[in-house]
Amino acid sequence: MMAPDPAFVPASKSADAWSARITAAPAVVIVLLCSVLPLLWMSAVILANPNVRAEFSLDAFRAGLLGRTLGYNAAAAVIATLMGVPAGFVLGRGRGMLTKVLWVIMPAALLLPSLSYAYGWSQFVRIIKPGLRWLGETEFHVPAVAFFHLKAIAFHLPIHITFRPNGTADVFRCIWSLGSWLWAVPAGLVGLSLRRMDTAVQQQAVLDGALRRVTFRQLRGPIIASIAIVTVLATQEFAVYEPTGISVVATEVRMVFDTGSISSPDNSIAAVNPQTQGGGIKSPEQPARAAAAVATATPLLLATVLLAAVAGWGASQASASDTLTVGDWPPILDASRWTTVVTLLLILLNVGVPVASLIGSLRNGIWGLSITRMWDEFGPQVQGAMQVAAEAAALATIAAMSASGKWTPGLLALAGASFLVGGQLLAIGLIRIYNRPGLAWAYDCSVVPVIAYLGRFGWLALTAGRGAWSRPWRELREVASVDGAGALRAAASVVWPLAWPTLLAGGLMVGALSLTEVPATVLLMPQRPQVLTPTLMTWVHMSRYDPMIEASLMMMMTVLIPALAAVILTGLGWRRTRLSTLNVPVVSPD
Repeated sequence: MMAPDPAFVPASKSADAWSARITAAPAVVIVLLCSVLPLLWMSAVILANPNVRAEFSLDAFRAGLLGRTLGYNAAAAVIATLMGVPAGFVLGRGRGMLTKVLWVIMPAALLLPSLSYAYGWSQFVRIIKPGLRWLGETEFHVPAVAFFHLKAIAFHLPIHITFRPNGTADVFRCIWSLGSWLWAVPAGLVGLSLRRMDTAVQQQAVLDGALRRVTFRQLRGPIIASIAIVTVLATQEFAVYEPTGISVVATEVRMVFDTGSISSPDNSIAAVNPQTQGGGIKSPEQPARAAAAVATATPLLLATVLLAAVAGWGASQASASDTLTVGDWPPILDASRWTTVVTLLLILLNVGVPVASLIGSLRNGIWGLSITRMWDEFGPQVQGAMQVAAEAAALATIAAMSASGKWTPGLLALAGASFLVGGQLLAIGLIRIYNRPGLAWAYDCSVVPVIAYLGRFGWLALTAGRGAWSRPWRELREVASVDGAGALRAAASVVWPLAWPTLLAGGLMVGALSLTEVPATVLLMPQRPQVLTPTLMTWVHMSRYDPMIEASLMMMMTVLIPALAAVILTGLGWRRTRLSTLNVPVVSPD
């Protein structure tokens, strides 16, 4: 009897291998192109430039800049978490239509443009400023770290809030803007954790009279994770701080890349905008400016890695199951009435006040607001932004479908890493990669912005695809494998028909965030009239400017369409998954 040839591979196994490779290829290619390539460029810059590596040892200026950045944004994270916890109890322990509506409204509100949102709060400050004169005549001064700002607020009353640029009150406005914008993140994390908690433990805590203590002990991890996540997200937003010249790492990175030098009295952050006075000397050497920008951001990148580790630890402390257990808790564990009232008031405060301030700041008030006229004026720019976002959403959906059909380990970590470096560094990396004669076809159109958006938010689509590999989905795949279905056939016949709402929601979420992405868009498309964000960044320096207000409202209305669709599809996908896995037959290993 002849021995089998070790090089021989059965036809069925070979076909299965090719099926798996074809299914996994789109997600792998997208991650390599959009995440790995910019990360490799950044690594090369760090390894090849001694000046960049020298930033690992902080001098007094760098330490102060890093401390100021982390202090301001950690304060915003604490504010967001304090507001998000009661809302999380309503999301996690509420019943009825109100809770379902809140699960739609809060994530959608999170996707409002940060630039327009902060401008709304600045208009609110302008409106109420005359009424603050009764507080006194003591003026805030500008300390170096956020702690001293809070100390000044606590111990130096009465005060006169002047909101002068870069003053304490102005800094607190920025901190509040970020906290009130990102509060849905801790609300969602706490809500999901509550829905996945062991209700038996909760009921025993009720009998022991220790429900609050036990609950908050179980929520300790998600709360810590919320603070870390919001801090990371806030450090990436330079558009909130830049208009009034507040120096944080994000504003300094843009300053260095634009002018080649750190901000100073002769080279102010606000002077980068052509509408303001002054301006720094722009270095003609883009490679040197790009390396200097990476050097400026390096200390914060290290801090971001630590915060990401803290967030991962906190998330792992939450009690979690493979599926949501909505409706499994007894009435004794329902959200209290006061948490519902507080949540509704917070929505009115965090969403209603900035939007109402924008409308109230129009010269003719709400009566001067015409949707038709706004569309005639800003329609082409909004359509351009929607086109780029739609391209990003389509590719993200393909990546989600690919990942759901054949999961490749490491993709989510790589996509998450490109998100953590921030939109500015990602854009700078793409500029250095594609800003060359042979690649003008990609650099001078929407290709590079789409790559940047996928590098920033592609992890959301991959997360949607990864969700199709949880325990209930594995049981469905086992049923499909009985008939000899390969990866592509199992995905097309079983996974995609059931998971398409969740996969499409992941793509739409990427598209919605692409509409409102500021750091990458401003650097990649600074002079292009096809999109609205660079124009908004120019107008944001002007107080009570009707075109800025109208364009902000237009962007808010536009982003709500894909945002609401994504949230609704996510809920539909979870429901379809739970219903489809209730009667899945158990496949015997024999």
